[in-house]
Amino acid sequence: MNSNDKKYEQLIERAAQLAYQYEIEYFGCSQTTLAGLIEAFGIGGPDLLRASTCLAGGVARRGLVCGALTGGLMMIGFLTGRDDLEMFAQYQRAMDYANLLYSRFQEEFGTVNCSEIQKMKFGRTFDLQSQEEREELHKKMAELQDGCQSVTSAGARMAAEVMSEIFEQGLPLVSMLACAK
Repeated sequence: MNSNDKKYEQLIERAAQLAYQYEIEYFGCSQTTLAGLIEAFGIGGPDLLRASTCLAGGVARRGLVCGALTGGLMMIGFLTGRDDLEMFAQYQRAMDYANLLYSRFQEEFGTVNCSEIQKMKFGRTFDLQSQEEREELHKKMAELQDGCQSVTSAGARMAAEVMSEIFEQGLPLVSMLACAK
């Protein structure tokens, strides 16, 4: 983090703490990551949170792309994405920031795959389509401090860091969002 980002440190830490807490309490990694970002920064809201519902558990509980990453990507898209299909510059801008977050996440965990992260954290994967296996995962998470909640915390932190970079660029959408706070 560069010195210009220091003013965002508290927001970044708050987003990470909230994502950790929400994952333990509510589960649903895409939503808990995004909820931490929404609450910490005061940007977004129930519609954005609702849209992230089906991305939890590696997209529809399939163990694919980690929800902590997809929740963060949703916020990046919300901040920098296009409002209509003809906005090619905004599309590219959003993809550039998305790639930045994706790369940081992959570097941190060595993968973006939910099942592979489960194996690293718990020594095995869980079939998140099964209620029994989800309950077992949630029980394991309660026993560990370094389970999925640490991934949502790290994902929220990384996304918040990218958000601070976006804000430092002074993008027009960010100015409008800051006025809405």
